[in-house]
Amino acid sequence: MITKALIIGFGSSGRRHAEILESLLTKENILVLTRQKDIAYNCVNSFDNIKGFNPDYIIVASETSKHFSYLKQIESSMINKTVLIEKPLFDKKIHLNELRNNYFVGYNLRFHPLINKLKEDIATEEIFSVDVVCNSYLPDWRNNIPYEDSSSASKARGGGVLLDLSHEIDYINYIFGDISHLFSENIKLSKLDIDTDDYLSLIGKMKKGGLFTLNMKYFSFNEIRRLSIETNLRSIVLDILNSQITYFSGDKVEKIESDYLFDSTYLDQHKAVLDNDFSKICSLDEGIKVMEMIDSVQKVRER
Repeated sequence: MITKALIIGFGSSGRRHAEILESLLTKENILVLTRQKDIAYNCVNSFDNIKGFNPDYIIVASETSKHFSYLKQIESSMINKTVLIEKPLFDKKIHLNELRNNYFVGYNLRFHPLINKLKEDIATEEIFSVDVVCNSYLPDWRNNIPYEDSSSASKARGGGVLLDLSHEIDYINYIFGDISHLFSENIKLSKLDIDTDDYLSLIGKMKKGGLFTLNMKYFSFNEIRRLSIETNLRSIVLDILNSQITYFSGDKVEKIESDYLFDSTYLDQHKAVLDNDFSKICSLDEGIKVMEMIDSVQKVRER
């Protein structure tokens, strides 16, 4: 049973995790590892200072480039803990030896009810093509710091559209099964003050058949998070931001709308962990599959 949580990092992700877990546990049973001072939670500034706390549940919400370093510290000092690592798993592909703790990756979109409905709906259909678009405007992401100072703007800290928006790679895997990389272009196109990639165009193949495309941007004023699917029976469009799914078949159009809030995916992810329900959460092996796709794109980019 999970009663105590340690949150490593207190940027926008760490702060969100703390606020959600406060509603599920108690504030006294949450400890934050951060160099920040005067925060609303008990905190320490060194991994060595957490030993007396003895957490059951650990959330790694640091900069992506530091994830592996914290994993090594967890492995060297703890055993049989439940660990949720914020996405992506790492900033590059890393080989892992046998581990002593139970690791999961924070791809929370798996908990959106319409993504799960889509997964069930197409289970027996033949998929011809899937087109995924994720457009956003990086300067609007965070209110507490200028975008130029965020980890998203820094290659050294694990930023870039490929890593930041890897949710899309995960849910393509989650809905449609294993995928492979055929072609990609991952570069910086805009005038944003960042040293990371801000554009990805990817074409891949699904193991069950059919092709998928993935297009993601940091610089679009037209915010979109959408999947378009063509099957042997119908066309389907899932609009994640507006929580609606539309089915097209001949001259028939059916639209289903949900009042489910996007941020509820974070809450439902933590509830599942606390309830010991790991049926939807991204496993370590699945998180590694995402890293393998990221690695294949990075290798093409570096040629």
